[in-house]
Amino acid sequence: MDMQNIDFPSNFLEASQSDWEASALRALKGAALDGLNTPIAGGLEIKPLYQGHTDSAPLQLRECARPWKIIQRSDHPAISQANAQMLEDLEGGADGVELVLPASPRVFAGGLSVQRIEGMMKLLDGVKPDLIDFRLDCGYEGSATLALLVETCKRMGVDADQLTVQGVFDPLAVFVNSGHVRNSFERLALRAQDLVGYARNNGIQGTLLRADGRCYHDAGANSIQELGLTLASLLYHMRTLEAVNLPAEDLPKYVSASLSASADQFGTIVKARAMRHLWARLLDAAQLPAQPLHLHMETSWRMMTKRDPWVNMLRTTVAAFAAGIGGADSVAVLPFTSPLGLPNSFARRVARNTQLILSEESNLTQVSDPAAGSGLVEERTQELANAAWTYFQKIEQDGGILGALTSGAVYADVTAAKQEEDKLVATGRHPLTGTSAFPNLGELDVEVLKADTDEIGEIATRIELPEPNSDGQLIEAVAKALVNGAGLVDIQASRQQVGSNECQKLPLTRLAAPFEILRDKADSFKEAQGALPQVFLATLGPVAQYTARSTFASNFYAAGGFASDGGKLFENIDELVSCFQISGAKVACICSSDKVYAEQALDVLKRLKTAGAERVTLAGRPKDLLADLVENGLDGTIYQGCDMLVELKACFEVVGVSLSDQVEAI
Repeated sequence: MDMQNIDFPSNFLEASQSDWEASALRALKGAALDGLNTPIAGGLEIKPLYQGHTDSAPLQLRECARPWKIIQRSDHPAISQANAQMLEDLEGGADGVELVLPASPRVFAGGLSVQRIEGMMKLLDGVKPDLIDFRLDCGYEGSATLALLVETCKRMGVDADQLTVQGVFDPLAVFVNSGHVRNSFERLALRAQDLVGYARNNGIQGTLLRADGRCYHDAGANSIQELGLTLASLLYHMRTLEAVNLPAEDLPKYVSASLSASADQFGTIVKARAMRHLWARLLDAAQLPAQPLHLHMETSWRMMTKRDPWVNMLRTTVAAFAAGIGGADSVAVLPFTSPLGLPNSFARRVARNTQLILSEESNLTQVSDPAAGSGLVEERTQELANAAWTYFQKIEQDGGILGALTSGAVYADVTAAKQEEDKLVATGRHPLTGTSAFPNLGELDVEVLKADTDEIGEIATRIELPEPNSDGQLIEAVAKALVNGAGLVDIQASRQQVGSNECQKLPLTRLAAPFEILRDKADSFKEAQGALPQVFLATLGPVAQYTARSTFASNFYAAGGFASDGGKLFENIDELVSCFQISGAKVACICSSDKVYAEQALDVLKRLKTAGAERVTLAGRPKDLLADLVENGLDGTIYQGCDMLVELKACFEVVGVSLSDQVEAI
C-alpha cells in the first residue's frame, strides 16, 4: 500500500438518509424497514433510523450553564433524626429539601411529625433557610405548613421574602391517589387564592400551586397521559387564580410542574423537553407572554424494586441523567432502599452523589439542551408533545381535569395503560433486573432505619378562623394561631369543611409488586418448611443441548422464589427420574433442544408423571410435539414472552401455597 498517496474522502462518513435506509434494506434482505419500528405506550413508535436535525435550535430549558437544584426528601418521623439527616444532606451537596408530612400521598414510609413552631425550630436547627430551596409535599396541610415554615424562619431571624418555596398546594394529587377530598373544589379554589395572597403579602419567592404528574405516572399512566394531565392541571390552577386581582401575565408565575423520571433514558429526556413545548403552546393559546415553567423531576417510584434493591442505583442514575439532560430545574433521586423503608445515611448519600457526579464531574449542566439536533430526540419530542396535546384537548372536552376525574375518564385511561405495562412486565418484555430477570435468591438484607411513631394522636383544639379570600386572611390567621402555640392538627380541625368530592382512586403502585408478593410467599414457605419451594430441572442430552434453556428456566422460576439445582448432566433417564424422586420437588421442567425433545421428551414426561410430579412443564415451544405432549399430561410451556405470573402462581398452588389473599403491594 502506498501510504503517501491515499485518496481521503472530503467529508467524514458522508451519507444521506437514503444511503442509510438502503444499507438497512440490504441487511433486511427484502423485508420492510418499518418492520423494525418498536411500538411504545400510547400508540407511538421508535423508528430504526432518524435524520439528524442540524438546523434545530436548542429549547429554552434551564438557564444556560446553570445546574439543576439537588433536592433531598426529609421524611423521618423523629425530628432530631430528621434534622441530622437534613444537615448531612445540605453539607453533602443538596441544594434544597422536600418536607414530606404524613398527609402526603407520596409519604412511602414515616413522614415528618412536625406540628408546632418548636418542632420546626428543632427540625431547622443549624439550617440556613435563606440559602436553600424548600419543597412542601404535605397533602391537606400544605398551606398551613408554609405558614409554620415562615413563622419559624422569622423566629430564626430570616424574613419571609428571603425564602424560596416550591410546590406548596395541590389538592388534585390528593384527590387522584386517595379518591376523595374533604371540601368542594370551589372551597379549595378559595384556599388556593388565599395562599397566593398570603405569599404576595409576605414576598415569598417560588411557585405555589403544583401540577403533579407523578401521581398519574406512579399509578400506571403512560407519558402521553402524564403530560396531558399535568398540562390540564396547570391550566386548572391558572384558571383558579383568574379570580384573584392579578395581572394575567403573572398567572403562570405561581404554578409549577412535577414529573417522574424513569430508567427509560430517551423517554425521560423526551418527556421533559415535550413538557416545555406543551407549556409554550398553552401560553400561546391563552394569549399570555412566553415565560419559563419551573419543572421538578423525581425518579420514578413505580420502577423501584424491593428485591435486589442495589439495581435501583442503576435505575435512578439513568433517570437522573435523563432529567438533567432534559432540562429539569430541580431533581430528587429516591434512595435505592426507599421501597423497603426509611433510607439510612448511606442510601441518602448515594442519592445525592448520583446527582453531584452527573452535574459537577460529568459537566452535564455546561450545555443548554445537549440533546438538540438529535433526530431521535427531536422527532420523538414533537410526536410526544402532539399526542399529549391531543390528550389534553380530550380532557378539556370532558370538563377539564376535575370533570375527567369525577366522571371516571382518567381512571379508565390510566388503568388501561397500567394493565398494558403490567402485561409487558409479566411476559418479560419489560424485564426488571433482579426481580423478573436474573433474580438473586441468596441476596442479603439491606439496612433501613426503624422509626417509632407515636400511636396516640393529639386531641385537636378548635380555633376560630376566617373565610379564605384573595388577601390571604385565612393563612394570616393560621400563622397567628401557630405563633400562639397552635399545631397543624388544630388548624386542620378548625378549618370549615364545605362539601366533598369523590372519584375512583388511582393508588401508587410499583411494577415489581406482583413478583415481590410471590417472593414473600416463597420466603414464608421457607420459614415453615426449612427450604424454598423447589423446581426440578429435567435436563436432557449433552450439556450444550440443554444449557441455554435450563439457564432460562432457572431464572424464570427464581423470579417467583423457586429454587433449582441450575441443571445437571444425567447419564440416562433412569438417573434423571431417580434424582427427581430424591429431590422431593412437585414441579419439574424439561429442558433441552427441540432435537432432543423429539427423541426423549415424551418418555421423560410420562416417567416424571409416574414418579409423582404434580406439574411438568417444558422450556420452549416445539410446535410439532406440543399436541402429543399435552395429550400425555404436559401442564405448560415456558418461553420468552409467556405470562410468567400465570405459571408461577400455578406452581404455588401445586406446592400448597394459596394466593387468594394476595393484595397489590405498594
